[in-house]
Amino acid sequence: MSEIANQLLATFETLPSEEQHELIVALLRRGGELPDSFIADDQFVILADELFQTLDAEESNDNETESR
Repeated sequence: MSEIANQLLATFETLPSEEQHELIVALLRRGGELPDSFIADDQFVILADELFQTLDAEESNDNETESR
């Protein structure tokens, strides 16, 4: 991954959860406008699974914090 992409990810991680969610949605919408050859189906499934696991972990952490 390029240095610029790493900087974008670092900045993304500083955003509040709601803004992270909004940004992900916007990126996925724009991703739908890219040529079909941009990302293979199996790569997309892997990325979607990683995203789900991350969001699930964040939700679990939020629930643990709220229950304390």
